[in-house]
Amino acid sequence: MPILVLSLICLVISGALAFTNSVTEPVIAKAAIEREETARYEIIPEADGFELIVAEGLPDTIREVYKSTNNVGYIFMLLTSGYGGDMKIICGIDSDGMLVGSKVIEYAETKGLGSKITESPFIDQFDEMYGSGIHEVDAITGATISSSAYIGAIQDAFDAFVIVNAEG
Repeated sequence: MPILVLSLICLVISGALAFTNSVTEPVIAKAAIEREETARYEIIPEADGFELIVAEGLPDTIREVYKSTNNVGYIFMLLTSGYGGDMKIICGIDSDGMLVGSKVIEYAETKGLGSKITESPFIDQFDEMYGSGIHEVDAITGATISSSAYIGAIQDAFDAFVIVNAEG
């Protein structure tokens, strides 16, 4: 009898969790899309709008590429693996090939160490950088995996810029 009661409780709780997940999943997905759209305008505020573009041969870290509708630059949505797990990064490169901004949207790095990838002075190293300057960026001591993953993702954005800019 106790096994039957416990099984019934587990079944009811599992059903309630599944129902809650089905209700909240679209809301969470919508919020994530809005957060990414807001981040695009934070990186390139001069843009009138963005259009999703598709290109072949992009690095594996590139999830999406957006071109501004008024041709002021490109936004690269990147997904890479840091020490604590996946990192979602947004990177903006203007039409001349200069990095105009980058930002971590989501990460699971260690607080106080790996999380330094979101702070100055690390993030400031990328300001107004061209692709050739990526080799001058210093990794964070003690958070080499996280910072190296970030640097590698930004390098991939520069590589993707060359591809999408050549395609027009």
